[in-house]
Parts: sequence; structure tokens; C-alpha cells
Amino acid sequence: MSKFCLKLQGIIIFVSIIFSTSYADLFSTCRFHFGTDNSKATGTVMNEVDYLTSWAGSTEEYNMDSFFKNCKNNNKTPVIVSYIIAFTARRDKGLQDCNVGTPDLCHEGANYIRQNRARILSQYVKYAKGAAGSFGTSSSMVWCMEPDYTQYADSTTQTGKGLSWTECGALINEIVDTIRKYSPKSVFSMDISPWKITTWQMGWFSNFKMSNFTFMNTSGGQSRADQTFISDSWSKDCPTWAWVYQTYGTPVLADADYGTAGGSTGYDTRWDNVANLTARIKDGVIGVSHYNPSAATYAATIQSIRSQIPTPPKCPSVSAVIEPKFFKSTTNTASDKCISESVEIIDARGRIAASKNTRKAYILFNDLLHKKIIKMGN
Repeated sequence: MSKFCLKLQGIIIFVSIIFSTSYADLFSTCRFHFGTDNSKATGTVMNEVDYLTSWAGSTEEYNMDSFFKNCKNNNKTPVIVSYIIAFTARRDKGLQDCNVGTPDLCHEGANYIRQNRARILSQYVKYAKGAAGSFGTSSSMVWCMEPDYTQYADSTTQTGKGLSWTECGALINEIVDTIRKYSPKSVFSMDISPWKITTWQMGWFSNFKMSNFTFMNTSGGQSRADQTFISDSWSKDCPTWAWVYQTYGTPVLADADYGTAGGSTGYDTRWDNVANLTARIKDGVIGVSHYNPSAATYAATIQSIRSQIPTPPKCPSVSAVIEPKFFKSTTNTASDKCISESVEIIDARGRIAASKNTRKAYILFNDLLHKKIIKMGN
């Protein structure tokens, strides 16, 4: 915990800043990161990758101990693809992925969530407790939240109607809070639906507490390293890699090498091309996980291209909450809450370190620094 001074409406207030995760807790070095599925991390591949991935929720009881132990014993960052809603609905109601069979999540998923919210949260408790038990609570892990989550809001396909965007946002926010209760150093990533146009994306994500998310991510294994659009360019109004990064200010984690029902589509060598990687890194992509890498060449490929690609423009550095401790004041009728005034962080030398207008009773440290009004430092 660090202390700074916060100035609100001319009143100097000492605040505590609770730091939760630094980038060094996630990855040892700020660079483009290569990952792979836990089952493919053997031999020299394990030596070269920065993170391992595994899907959460495939069984009723927690089953990821070996994954987390593998990460811990080999100093790799765990990246969990959290598909708990879909897996639980499959066990309970036989609901399939939308491109696999019927009944499916595109038609019955919204009703399943409405009727089973408590069950979904209880499954998250199991997996969050399990993760904390296997990996500990002193190191960070990344949770990529619910691939294809947008399908539950689609009233053109869902029986009855889709969930409202507000309902979707509230559920994910509650899931994040649930995971953090048991695994406090977890960080989160939100799935991109790259076929949805940018105006839709803006409306959709306005219902989520985006300060919860350190990354954005692709899912489905079809992301494109060789073009500005994330996957197939259905429309010029669809998001590009750069649009996601510039809009949300969070780096993007990509995935490759699989398709329908998780089946292998072969090793995607487009993510080995230095020109492609250089362009995507500039667009805000910070890592790619190959789910079906070439066992014979993947490690050597990583070794050969690391020195040829640039450092990412942003590596997330800190997540913290500023909690003002307000003093009573007879001259300030709003002394116990923030109103629409400038909040300033003042360092030990009396300099303004950052500032922002706010109405909130708290403010995220990242929100101040992300505006780059004044950069922390000397």
C-alpha cells in the first residue's frame, strides 16, 4: 500500500492507494508474449513460451490442478479461458456450441442463464477456490471471460428474447468479483466479437465495468496476423486490431490454430511472420497462443523472431484503487463525497502527479494515469 495526497475542491486529503498487480507479477519482461495450450507445452516449447492456456469448466468439479502446477513449476503465467457458463449448460441441458448441434447456446443459452444464475456463480466459486489452492494467491493469473458471450444477448435467435446488455454486464461484473474474492491477484480479459461493428461494440461494452479488464482477447482460434481486421473482414465497420486497442486502451491477446468444437486447423504460420507481428504489435496485440503448434519448430521459431520484433507500445503496469479518506469541513457541503471537480494526486514533493474530473466516491489509479495528463515519475 502506498500513500499519496489527494486534492479535492481545494482541500488536501491523504489517501491510501491499494496496489493489486504489477506487470512483473504477470510476465517477467515487457515484450510480445508467446503461449500455447497446456497439453502442448513440453520440452523446448516449455522453455520458450511465456504463458500456458487451459479451458475452465469442462467438469462439474474443479479439474485444473495439473495445469496450475505446471505453470507454477515452470514459472509460466496461467491464462484461463473461462467457458464455465457454456460447459455447465452443456452438462445440465445438453446445450451445444452454436456451430456444433442442437439444442444450442444461441437459442437456449439466455433462458439457461436466467434460470441458473446461482448455479453458474457456484461453479465459479469452485474453480476460483481451486485455482487459488493450486497456484496460490501471491501470483497473478489471467482469466479470459466467457468466449462468445455476446450470443446470450441476441434476441433474433434466443428463445423468448436475449439477455439485456445491462444483465450481461451485471453478470460478468459479479463473476469477476466472485473470482477476486478467492484469487485476489487475478486479472481479466474480455472477449471480442470481431464480426460486430464498432458502434455495436461501443454500446455493448458500455454495460461492463471496463476497469476490471487488463486485456481484450480473441477466441475461436481464427484470428488473423496478416491483416488489420481481427478475423475475416465482414464489413469495413468491423473492429480492427488497432481500433480495439485505441478504444479501450488495453492490449490484446490473440489465439490461433483451432476452429469448430476446438478442432485443430493446423499451425498458423502467419503468426510467425516478422512483418505481420510487427504490424500487429503496433496495433496493440501483446501475445498469441498457438493451440496446435509445430512441436518440431515452435521453440526455434520463437527464439529466431524475438529479437526481430518490437516492444509493445503498452504493457499494463498497475491496477489500484484510490480510496479517499475525507475530513469534515464546514466550508465544503460535499466533504464526504466527490462531486464534479478536479481530483489531483500530489506526490511527496508537492507536485501534481495526475488529475481527473470525477463524480465518483472512488477513482481507479489507472484511470488517472491512462489519461496521461501528467505522467507519474521524476
